[in-house]
Amino acid sequence: MSKINSWSKRNKVGFNEAKSKTMLISRRKRKEAKEIKIYLNNKPIKQVTTMKYLGIVIDDKLKFSQHISNAADKCAKLIFSLSKSAKIHWGLKREALITIYKGTILPLLLYGAPVRIEALRYEYNRRKYIRVQRLMNILIAKAYRNTSSEALCILAGTTPIIIKAEEAAKRYEVWKGHRANIQKTDREFGLNQWPHPADFINIPETNGCDDQTVRIYTDGSKGERGVGAGVVIFVNNELIARHKFRLNHRCSKHQAEQLAIVKALDLINYLEIADNKPRTIGIYTDSRITIDSMKNASKHNCLIEEIRNRLINFRSAKSTIEFSWIKAHAGNLGKELADRLAKDAASNKDIPVVFDRIPKTTLYSELEQEATLKWQEIWERCNKAAVTKQFFPNVRDRIHRRITINSSFTALVTGHGKTKTYLYRYKITDNATCPCNTEDQTVDHILNICTRHKIQRDLLKQEILKNGSWPVGNKELKSKHLKPFLIFTKQIDL
Repeated sequence: MSKINSWSKRNKVGFNEAKSKTMLISRRKRKEAKEIKIYLNNKPIKQVTTMKYLGIVIDDKLKFSQHISNAADKCAKLIFSLSKSAKIHWGLKREALITIYKGTILPLLLYGAPVRIEALRYEYNRRKYIRVQRLMNILIAKAYRNTSSEALCILAGTTPIIIKAEEAAKRYEVWKGHRANIQKTDREFGLNQWPHPADFINIPETNGCDDQTVRIYTDGSKGERGVGAGVVIFVNNELIARHKFRLNHRCSKHQAEQLAIVKALDLINYLEIADNKPRTIGIYTDSRITIDSMKNASKHNCLIEEIRNRLINFRSAKSTIEFSWIKAHAGNLGKELADRLAKDAASNKDIPVVFDRIPKTTLYSELEQEATLKWQEIWERCNKAAVTKQFFPNVRDRIHRRITINSSFTALVTGHGKTKTYLYRYKITDNATCPCNTEDQTVDHILNICTRHKIQRDLLKQEILKNGSWPVGNKELKSKHLKPFLIFTKQIDL
């Protein structure tokens, strides 16, 4: 501290001892005293057990329990304030609540997740986050408070918060390049590899012209069988070359488009053009994103920089290169040939892979799929929400399906509502018999038997019989016949 104090005096920088604090960070269980006397400007510095730095509360054991509690409490207060205008039968709709959840609650819960993800291995920390997400899911799903947390996540379409936190930590590892095989990732060039702003090349774009000596058509293709790129070259309106290249199956279509341009620029060096002919070269692509990325000085991924470097060399060779956007599948011969070559390359396993850098978007998508699979495993092992499982057995199908949720729909697909069996289970009524006096009022009874809802059921049956058969299972009601089923739930009173 004396060295720091001397340095501050030499550099005319002052430290405020009243605002400075000290904290001993150690997981060792000490028998001796933990107090440490440290002085700044000849005054003692206060010793604390927690310290807030960049929005994260760091404790002396590096357990981050205090930060998790603070984040959970802050989110809970926001949700309680929000609940005043988001009731079961009126108030904010699901879409607005989802926006608030993703834009406010989730960032607060996930802030600093890569640093403190290990803390969520402990059940007492996990419960704090699960409680907060449960409060929000109740509002989103328009559900009763004794609905299970697992069912609420399915109805609200929100990934369980612990799985989401693990995904956020893994996304950070991908972004920083710490995950396995990251050397194969299509990361942006480092700052020291960026071209000087004065050397940034202008990308000329035209609508195409007939007086170009060389016309090159490029295309990329991505399908179930692979990823490929195609290049077609015309010199003086005569087809002289066709080339196709294969990429790693995890690469994107945009990468295929960019690789095709890189290979086209390489092939120009081998063209034989008469000296009396102008060296005007036109490159035609249907990828608007690729052209915009080349023009954008903030884009520095591998293939875009490769294109720029080649264009700099051509500028010194006094060749004029122009780029043109061309509509796909518009009947242009060169474009159709390039498209055919790209598709052939994608499906031909005999062609060697010439590019295997995986884009971050693919890795992020794989992390989302991994999270969905983990959620599916937890959902299948869950011994709660038996009624909800009949309607939503598959997690992937739920998160890719948009459902306009209302309170009656939630009551039917969870079994938690004003049905007599539900009220009887909680000792609110004396019996579970339906008002129609036929049998107990269960979800299946309401959907198939109850005479009180015969008119609504007949309308539902009429719509289903147009494209299917009756009776129909709960899973099909939610998937194949969702629209008439939602109308049915709005017409009945639960």
